[in-house]
Amino acid sequence: WILAISSALMYVSRYAVNSWGVFYLEAQKGYSTLDASFIISISSVCGIIGTMFSGVISDKFFNGRRNAPALIFGLMNVAALCLFLLVPGVHFWIDALSMVLFGTAIGVLLGFLGDIAPRNASGAALGIVGIASYIGAGIQDIMSGVLIEGHKSIVDGKEIYDFSYINIFWIGAALLSVFFALLVWN
Repeated sequence: WILAISSALMYVSRYAVNSWGVFYLEAQKGYSTLDASFIISISSVCGIIGTMFSGVISDKFFNGRRNAPALIFGLMNVAALCLFLLVPGVHFWIDALSMVLFGTAIGVLLGFLGDIAPRNASGAALGIVGIASYIGAGIQDIMSGVLIEGHKSIVDGKEIYDFSYINIFWIGAALLSVFFALLVWN
């Protein structure tokens, strides 16, 4: 159950970027839709790479243990979100780098969070983790929409969004995901 909560919180950050990232880059940083879509797509490509190498990373560098790389890549997810959300203005290379880090971290974490479960319960654990993850993704979409719309103002006929609550929600979920994964370190 702890891993399910950790994964659900990781899915909050994963789907926050996938669902709202383009909008965020347009509304907060001033990117065009095409440029914002390109930047967000970087995370998907890097996610594939992270997933492909997650087993190699844990087997070659951590003797098959998943807990240490889950911590490292969980913190990398948090750092990537901070880079993405807290650096103001249009900085294409910084935003692209944040998506490289974010996608890679999410890809690796997808391979690890269910795999940390004990072998004698891996099937049930993966099912529970999967259900909880998509519940987290769904809750994220609702909460993000409420937070974005609820902190919008109209200035000179233009919609202005205050994303500070989104920053707290998305980064906070990523931090809590790392915390819950640490609870099952052994």
